[in-house]
Amino acid sequence: MQPKHPNHDLGQAIVDHINSGAGDDAPLWAKHYHPEFESVEADGMTHKGLDEIQKKHHEFYDKVQLHSCKADGPYCGPTGFTVRYTMDIESKDGQWPRMEMNEIGMYTVKDGKIVREEFMAANPAACE
Repeated sequence: MQPKHPNHDLGQAIVDHINSGAGDDAPLWAKHYHPEFESVEADGMTHKGLDEIQKKHHEFYDKVQLHSCKADGPYCGPTGFTVRYTMDIESKDGQWPRMEMNEIGMYTVKDGKIVREEFMAANPAACE
């Protein structure tokens, strides 16, 4: 039997958290993320540090109705892992209709903590 990849347990924690339906990511950030981690959205917007990330999440949920979110993975490599997300979302203000959004999250790991996450979306409308 082949041993687990060093980044597998960290990636699996992300996948399990998302698939549990937990709405609050704060415990995940506290346990698995470096305090000054960087988050890059599919539109290029970059946020750094827990305060900015929390603000970004609040703004997202103010604008978007998230009906469901499922995660698949992790897919591990030497510098981190990726997770594939499938979300059923719609804008609260009607700018775009309910849709399925597919996104890949690429996570960079150093010293057992996530230091960077970058999201890549398959649906350009969701990036605007």
